[in-house]
Amino acid sequence: MKIITATQMRELDRRTTEEKGIPEKKLIFQAGSAVAKWIGARYDRDVWRILVLVGKGNNGADALVAANQLR
Repeated sequence: MKIITATQMRELDRRTTEEKGIPEKKLIFQAGSAVAKWIGARYDRDVWRILVLVGKGNNGADALVAANQLR
């Protein structure tokens, strides 16, 4: 797994929206959906107790999408 900095992630997001023409809202939805799918595949839904903490950072909206889908 490659770890990148927040600055690098912002640049990747910018390039994706500008160069590939993918809207930022679509990126957010795809990221949040991927997180929800990953959690759903690894944990038994019958025993879920999930707390999602969302800060002011660049991934707050992604976390809210994931939380909504897991709900």
